[in-house]
Amino acid sequence: MRSLSNRFLVLIAIASVLLSVIVTSLLIFKPFEDYDPLYVSGRTLYIKAYDPVITKEYDYLDLDNSQKTLFAPEGKSLVILNLEVTNAASAEIRIISDENSSEFISTDGFTYKPANPSSVSLDSTKNNKDLAYPIWGSFTLNNLERAEGFLLFIVKDSFKPSKFAWNASDRVLISFDE
Repeated sequence: MRSLSNRFLVLIAIASVLLSVIVTSLLIFKPFEDYDPLYVSGRTLYIKAYDPVITKEYDYLDLDNSQKTLFAPEGKSLVILNLEVTNAASAEIRIISDENSSEFISTDGFTYKPANPSSVSLDSTKNNKDLAYPIWGSFTLNNLERAEGFLLFIVKDSFKPSKFAWNASDRVLISFDE
């Protein structure tokens, strides 16, 4: 009788170890909850980046609500990176979005700084109401406030996104899968 209960205990122990190995492997290699790899947090900011749009021309609304069109310089392309920046920790945070606020790194190792949209835009006569605003200049975000808009990068025609680094008021690094 004692031999039978010892075997039973050994079988339970082996089954428990195997089950814990399987469950641990599932949690590590394929977690139950999907997450968005383009939504990353820093110390105080949460930044959601959308897939970059690579184009030669782009329409947007300027801060005075006038419609503008961006044109890529000869031999270059425009990369439009739509972002949501949320202040999740501080009571109030001042953000300055300019040429030094972020950088976009391509797969070939080149680093690109954001460009002021007004430097490469012209007035537009199109009547489109669903246009985005640029995230450019200085602004203040209170706790749990969010700013939505886009950053403009002027890149080589062969640009392929690798990483985006936000450096203004916080440090956030977002990796893009190919």
